[in-house]
Amino acid sequence: LGEGTPPALRTDTEAGQACLHDLELACCFARANRDTLAARALAVIADRLGVAPEGDSTVDVHHNHVATESHFGRTLQVHRKGAVGLEVGARGLIPGSMGTASYVVEGRGAPDAFRSCSHGAGRVLTRTEARARIRPDALVHALRRVVFDPARAPSLVEEAPAAYRDLSEVLEDEADLVTPRVRLTPLAVLKG
Repeated sequence: LGEGTPPALRTDTEAGQACLHDLELACCFARANRDTLAARALAVIADRLGVAPEGDSTVDVHHNHVATESHFGRTLQVHRKGAVGLEVGARGLIPGSMGTASYVVEGRGAPDAFRSCSHGAGRVLTRTEARARIRPDALVHALRRVVFDPARAPSLVEEAPAAYRDLSEVLEDEADLVTPRVRLTPLAVLKG
């Protein structure tokens, strides 16, 4: 470790192994939570639309986690914050914002990027800046084609489309990481 570098947690120690075990449990819990939410949402949609979703159409993407992976002949702990890992040909989702398109993408497995891509458009305004700069009526206008609860606009301005980068530019910037396959246009937004 160089001067000023914070100490690392060694994974060959009891504490390091306990940390990795706890991280695995957290990821398993998060996966079960996503599966439960998706099952409930799909049941409601199927009931309302009268069509069942195709089982193989599911795209499960998690981010903000640590994974044990092999890169450049070494076993590494890869921490992805705001990024997802996508092997060659694996499907992922790069979300836009509440009012802009998201994309189903296919990973290109770029080794120099640790087979990663962005998890979204990326913010141009912090949440605090968005709350200070974006008026609720501007959010309502931006979401005029999306079903959402307009009474919640004051609390949702931090997620307004204007708070995020243009996703088409992001996709251009990471053309060596993913191939866009399906453009998804938001129809409704439900924020907890």
